[in-house]
Amino acid sequence: MSMPRILLTLLACALAACPAYAAGQRPLRVSGPAIAETLPLVIMAGRNPAIEFIPWSSPDQLRALVATKAVDAALMTTATACTLRNRGIPAVVVGLFSSPLWIVSADDSPDTLQGLQDQEILLPFGVGEMPDLILQTLAGESGLRYRARHAGNAMEAVNLLLLGKARHAFLSEPAASLAVLRGARLEARPRKRLDFRETWRDVFPEHPNLCLSALVAVGEASSDPGLRVMLRSAYAEAHAWGADHPEAMKALVKDTSPALWPQIRNEPAPLTAVRILRGPMAEGSARFLLERLHGLSPASIGGALPPQGFFEVRP
Repeated sequence: MSMPRILLTLLACALAACPAYAAGQRPLRVSGPAIAETLPLVIMAGRNPAIEFIPWSSPDQLRALVATKAVDAALMTTATACTLRNRGIPAVVVGLFSSPLWIVSADDSPDTLQGLQDQEILLPFGVGEMPDLILQTLAGESGLRYRARHAGNAMEAVNLLLLGKARHAFLSEPAASLAVLRGARLEARPRKRLDFRETWRDVFPEHPNLCLSALVAVGEASSDPGLRVMLRSAYAEAHAWGADHPEAMKALVKDTSPALWPQIRNEPAPLTAVRILRGPMAEGSARFLLERLHGLSPASIGGALPPQGFFEVRP
């Protein structure tokens, strides 16, 4: 099944117009972790030889890829993008997303934030990384008390949950769905207990969208207006195609992303939970999150709020 013709045209025209990628000198390199928002990047690379997908598996690896100019665009948190910009690395946000985030639990406590009072919660990555900071932000506003425990990544958190070595884990998609699917055969039977997008909306009703994930053009790519437009448009087209053709998308993922494939192969519609946010409201929500993080820990966003022009998320 072919990609929509408009996507291929956008890619070809934009890449041909950019000297760095013209005449086959090198592919456009896009990167993302094993989360649902990465799937459109895998589609883009799987359907166009002028694009190369490079996975990253830890925040340190992402920072190394950007610092060594090994990628042109990457999925990352808005806080990471702001930190890069504050450290002098050219970066422009060309896409914002409402990211599916869950507390997955192996007990029957109430499905509310306060139902986690005084509980231990397993968080992927380390202290000061985004899962830790998001939970701290919500806890500070809601009065939640909890004990944080850290795992190396989402799959380690899933395995600890399934082995009965944790009761609650903070997980993105598709790791959250994978934990439920695999746990259905176990006595623990973990379930999706708390949708953090709904929780964020309840705690911060004036800024209801949790704009945590961003597609960011970095380095030379960030200074090319045509390339930025292409990235934003191509991602949206790939997202729509993947949502309409989940089985064809899975075939691409199997060949391109070994880390994502085991997580989505039994999911009927892996992309439906990812929402692309656009326009002034999306930028306002992203800036609100950065303001909250800055108040919690200025270092988490590189010390300062981003300048105008940092977000390019037109409707």
